[in-house]
Amino acid sequence: MKGYFSKKISEWTPEIVFGLSNYSFGSLLCDVRAGLLVSVVAFPLFMTFAIASGVAPHIGVITCIVAGTLICLCGGARFQIVGPTGAFAMIVHDIIKVYNFDGMTCALLMAGVMMILFGLMKVGDLIHYIPYPITAGFTAGIGLSIIASQLNVFLGLHVESMPTNFVERLSSCWTYLHTMNVYSCGLAIFSLIFMAAMQKYKPNLPKYFFVLILGVICSLLLPDAGMETIGSKFGDISDLLLRPSMPQVFINLEEFKKLFPSAFAIAFLGSLESLMGAVISDNLSGQKHRSNMELLGQGIANLGAGFFGGIPATCALSTTALNVKVGAKTPVAGLCCVAFIVLFVLCLGKFVKIIPMACLSAMLLNTAWNMAALRKTKYILLAPKSDSFVFIVTVLITLLMDIVVAVEVGLVLSAFLFIKRSVETTTTETFLKVIAGKNKDKTECECVRICGHLFFGAAPILYNALKSLPHIHDIVYIDMQNVPFVDASGAKVLREFVTEMKCRNIEVIIGGLNKRIIKVLKKMDLNGELLSHLSEEKI
Repeated sequence: MKGYFSKKISEWTPEIVFGLSNYSFGSLLCDVRAGLLVSVVAFPLFMTFAIASGVAPHIGVITCIVAGTLICLCGGARFQIVGPTGAFAMIVHDIIKVYNFDGMTCALLMAGVMMILFGLMKVGDLIHYIPYPITAGFTAGIGLSIIASQLNVFLGLHVESMPTNFVERLSSCWTYLHTMNVYSCGLAIFSLIFMAAMQKYKPNLPKYFFVLILGVICSLLLPDAGMETIGSKFGDISDLLLRPSMPQVFINLEEFKKLFPSAFAIAFLGSLESLMGAVISDNLSGQKHRSNMELLGQGIANLGAGFFGGIPATCALSTTALNVKVGAKTPVAGLCCVAFIVLFVLCLGKFVKIIPMACLSAMLLNTAWNMAALRKTKYILLAPKSDSFVFIVTVLITLLMDIVVAVEVGLVLSAFLFIKRSVETTTTETFLKVIAGKNKDKTECECVRICGHLFFGAAPILYNALKSLPHIHDIVYIDMQNVPFVDASGAKVLREFVTEMKCRNIEVIIGGLNKRIIKVLKKMDLNGELLSHLSEEKI
């Protein structure tokens, strides 16, 4: 009993407690160094994802401060760096467009509660069963959606209001193409080329931070170029005062119901992204995360972000991987990253204000292109046609409709296609065989051999095979040596066949059963029709 309670306490203990148990000054130096290096990369990323979500960049910083701190204190993974990510950008943007910021905050708080429930109900182990074509499909769709949403800023267009639909966004950019700012477009293109070159020749350097410096220099050198900056669009971003607030929409039950699908999308994506990041960091570090504690921590982090005016947050995959690579030891590295980001904003706020939006749009396009991972789609497109089909459908629905619908349709399609493949691999064979009957005499019998899972999809195959027997012998032998699993539908076919043969005075022997199937059939055989016909003997 003591061991049981000890195991339970360990299961629900935040990772930072284990990390600090044998902490040393050397570990602290490693964590501070990792926090500094990661913050240089994370700072511009979190601002750009906040902008892509339709909010001011300082809200992205507030989200990073609150959610990043809470996940380090409450999470079940050691190296998570948390903040706004591309996975949420389009969802948050669309929610704010329809329900304003209060509606988004309400959806975020609901999502935080859902994540906590996911953790307590141990859903973390189940999320890993989502097929890769679905995750790759909606990630690619999100990436393409971000690209479409940032084209107007990248080209320096003066669009009055960008629509939320993917096709309408492209159409709007084409309509307003004559309003292009040459300086903004040129700077954005140069920034994109600059990042591509750095990625190829100096991949270990923080390319986004250098782009910010490039943007500041261009703003100082070309003050009259008419380029939109963070300051001209959002004003002062150095206000990091954390003010607890509650959304007014919380008291409206109807709006609460309308926001539920969006809240579920935030909870689902946040959970999936955080566990993906935990798996990546495990592979890089050799550590092992606890999925359900991590989901609990993510829920607390998002609740905190919602109460302090932030936006949804989850594990940032690239910065989490970088955190491991630069030598982080414990979640203290994440806390150091948060502290350095705060210092950047407070000390460099006047320079941050003059960063051109064109640079940030180039950074978003670069990140979104990596999210879309179009080069890697070749791997999926060369996979079985069913996987390729699921991937393409998920991408299209994500772009044209909604990510929640895309995941739901993708899961349903994957389930049906999996059933179809499983049915195709289930085969039957009929032949004559000499065996010993009840009287122990050798006699010739009709034999049906089934190979594969005997479940509801394959049950008709066995039914047709049994019906096709001529029934000219006194014994029918059903060979299930190569059947690893039987469900209720398969058991029903067997039971009905045994009952029918009993009426004709034909003996039925069901042989080659493994112990698991015998146990299942005995449990399901309420009337005892099968009990005397089951055998573990193989022929």
